[in-house]
Amino acid sequence: MDTSGLPVPDAIHPLLEQLHEALLLEVKYQPNLHQLPTTTQNDEITIGARDGSAHVLRCLKVWYDLSSDVFFMAINLMDRFLSKMKAKPKHMACISVSAFHIAAVQMAQSLDADHLVSISQCKCTGGDLKRMSELIQNKLEWAPGTQPTTTLTFLHLFNDMFHTVASQLGVGDIYASIVTEFELLLRLEMVVCDGNCASLRPSEVALVLLCTYLDAAVKRLDANADTTAAPIDTSSSHSSSATQDQIVRLVQFAAELKKICKISDESFFSTYEAVDAILSKYNAQEQTPHRQRLVWRLSSRTARVLRPTDKLTSVLPAIAEHAPVPSPSRIRKSRKFTRRHGNKRR
Repeated sequence: MDTSGLPVPDAIHPLLEQLHEALLLEVKYQPNLHQLPTTTQNDEITIGARDGSAHVLRCLKVWYDLSSDVFFMAINLMDRFLSKMKAKPKHMACISVSAFHIAAVQMAQSLDADHLVSISQCKCTGGDLKRMSELIQNKLEWAPGTQPTTTLTFLHLFNDMFHTVASQLGVGDIYASIVTEFELLLRLEMVVCDGNCASLRPSEVALVLLCTYLDAAVKRLDANADTTAAPIDTSSSHSSSATQDQIVRLVQFAAELKKICKISDESFFSTYEAVDAILSKYNAQEQTPHRQRLVWRLSSRTARVLRPTDKLTSVLPAIAEHAPVPSPSRIRKSRKFTRRHGNKRR
């Protein structure tokens, strides 16, 4: 591996071997969703319906507090099944939830099928989910213990490599502050939920995601250098310049990884634009305060059962607030009159 003068620590060689193995398996587990229409045609599943199901799986992963491995495996199963089989839109929910159930079982997570159906509201039964799970496994030739190669696989490998090289360059702490695994996983989940990125190479998407963080770090360092054109403390100026040089060398290491993965410049920049567009929307949503009001929605069945209140009217007479209070003598006379006439009537 030619790293253009970069020091290559011994700890990175096992990671390089794992990378070569993952690249060999990448094509086997690569979905192709280009055949999915953008609009409804001939009662087929659209790319929008696929994206909606992907976001539902992300919510289920959070609901059951499962690892990211379950989510990415479920997305991979769902996409590869849609790449091979044509299904109707009414089956989309069952397909996605069944893929999620397969992934959970694969990762030793016991999920009750009936409870999963109820929580996901996929409009199928537990028996339907089990039959669909068997169909997915048969069509994909899924064997127990299989670990598909996904974008998460490459993201872990690349992140470990960058950590190793950054530590060798003396900027391990800086890299750890720039790139955190939790943020990486969140943003990668948003990327794979977009159907336009589902057909891209997993290694390319993972490398591009890491490069977005490195590019942002270089831009911040350049901005700081411009604002401190005449620094008072020369030692801090030299240290920041050295840090910038080390970060730039990490970018050079990313270029070497791009060569190993055989990613062309045209394909890399195209993927970069697609990923950056998704992340820009995600970052904008994070900065916008959530102002949606809660709305209580009732089904037609529940509405019929509930007691209607729109026809209820008050039959009590209005109380006059400023009515004159009758004198005690009138009250006694009215009582005597009532007693006399009341006795006569009896």
